[in-house]
Amino acid sequence: MECDISEHDERARRCPMLGHEINFKYCRSPASALPCRKILDCWWLLFDVEDFLRRHFDEAELQAILAPPRDKAATIWDLIEKARGTCDPTD
Repeated sequence: MECDISEHDERARRCPMLGHEINFKYCRSPASALPCRKILDCWWLLFDVEDFLRRHFDEAELQAILAPPRDKAATIWDLIEKARGTCDPTD
């Protein structure tokens, strides 16, 4: 029997990052292909979210989901470098 990825979508709880109530669907598919990195922290009391993730994502995706966030300074530096690369110095 294939599991439906939307099986928990209507569950709701308060999001500590956004500060208001959201559905599980938002956490499993925020503006990217992978779920929110805090999905385990937020949903583990309500259902077996780890099992859900293992059924719907492969090992590489799981590692990406559970990876710690990038350092903010490194992210800012990358954005600066990217902006420098897109600017034409002759303008």
